Amino acid sequence: MSQRIAIIDLGSNTTRLVVYEYEPGRRFHLVEEVREVVRLREGMGNGMALRAAAIERAQQAMRMFASFCRSQGIDDVIMTATSAVRDARNGDSFLARVRAETGWEPRLLSGEDEGYYGALGALNGVGLREGFVIDLGGGSAQIVEVRGGLPGRTVSLPLGALRLSDLFLGYDRAKLAAVDSLSAFLAEQLAPLEWFRARPGDSLVALGGTVRNLARIDQAANNFPLDMVNGYELVAASIVDMAGRYWRMSQKERLRIAGLDVDRADIIQSGALAYAALLEHSGFERITISQQGLREGVFYQRFLAGQPQPVFDDLRQFSVLNLARNFDCDGVHSRHVTTLSLQLFDQLQPAHGLGASYRQLLWAAGMLHDIGIRVDFYYHHHHSAYIIQNSGLPGYSPRELAMIALLAQYHRKGNPKAGGLGTLFSDEDQRALPILAGMLRLSEFLERGRSQVVRAVRCHLDLANGWLQIETLEAGDARIELWDASRNLDVLQRALDLQVELVSGVWLGEQESLTQ
Repeated sequence: MSQRIAIIDLGSNTTRLVVYEYEPGRRFHLVEEVREVVRLREGMGNGMALRAAAIERAQQAMRMFASFCRSQGIDDVIMTATSAVRDARNGDSFLARVRAETGWEPRLLSGEDEGYYGALGALNGVGLREGFVIDLGGGSAQIVEVRGGLPGRTVSLPLGALRLSDLFLGYDRAKLAAVDSLSAFLAEQLAPLEWFRARPGDSLVALGGTVRNLARIDQAANNFPLDMVNGYELVAASIVDMAGRYWRMSQKERLRIAGLDVDRADIIQSGALAYAALLEHSGFERITISQQGLREGVFYQRFLAGQPQPVFDDLRQFSVLNLARNFDCDGVHSRHVTTLSLQLFDQLQPAHGLGASYRQLLWAAGMLHDIGIRVDFYYHHHHSAYIIQNSGLPGYSPRELAMIALLAQYHRKGNPKAGGLGTLFSDEDQRALPILAGMLRLSEFLERGRSQVVRAVRCHLDLANGWLQIETLEAGDARIELWDASRNLDVLQRALDLQVELVSGVWLGEQESLTQ
């Protein structure tokens, strides 16, 4: 049975309310998000007290969120507060006011808790196994070491973008002396962290509004073809370049930067300098962006409560099945098309020579190729591609997401081509696209009647003489399947540069070898 939960993250710069609908451990999807810039830390300085205007902005946001939850009948609400409230001398009375006005029991997170939940969100967003997660917010930055796919050693540092702007750079054009003071402070804070160093096989993942916005700016400068940041790689040289330029610009000049959020134009320079220092200290050459963070981490602790750890054992598999289940496409037809496609991939390995990573992408495309039917049948291949491309699949890179979407788009008709997404692809990707699409398309038509009458396929390959025979092992009348499949051999034939023929065979049972 579906449940709903609202999670509120009251940060130092922004506050968000998200609502998830979910079936514990099986599927979930985000159904609502409300974001408000409250600048709760603004003006605290060294007095370490929340200021009246900031308190009122935050209180107004909480009243609005409470009204929304009541109107939606959402009783399960988790509210968290982080760095600004944690550091403020009047933070306890602020939370008491929230409690009195909303009826919620706010959870004031320690720096370690904040790092833990942020890391959970990132681990379930990009699938990090070894390395570090950085969550740089408005008031603080958490650095979490990840080993064996689980969060471990954590430190919380006073390196939030709003805090650093408030204490050092101000909000407009900065002075060199202020930048020097900030740089010295950053070096002083990072110096004790000898354990925060890149090791072979490690990756660095970052989350939070600052790094997402830096990624958006980088994407705009490079004409990135997807509207997503999860899994995007931001190289150190780009961050260092932004850090060196933005503090020299006025706020008005920064507002003209393509990709920059208006409400971050006054603090992005501090965030960029902080990230440049974090990269220099750790020795990482790039950062992988996680769209998910603290809010998602809090949710996963609830969603995966039945597991020993609230981390997906196989993130990529769950991401695909979750999307399929949300569109009611985790069915027999999709699974059988996928099975036939993978049989073709495995048996034709000598002809295509593609690695196991492409097999994984073919599996994902097979499971998701029909989700667009929930929109419309006639153009469902286009709708499937759009849904995949815009829903995102945590654990897959932007390049992989593009390939899966294109395979779904061409599973029925058309000449497979990358188009604008081709800038993400290698030469091998360009070659693989029509091969994989040809396999998926043939499998789709061999399952034309959605009856699994073609139980399996058996390939007979003669590379020396340039031909391929695909034998369909049938457990009944497969005339319509063979008729439609025979008309859709052309993509696979061109992609493999082989003459391909389809012949009818008989299914003799589960024990029959498909590789004879």
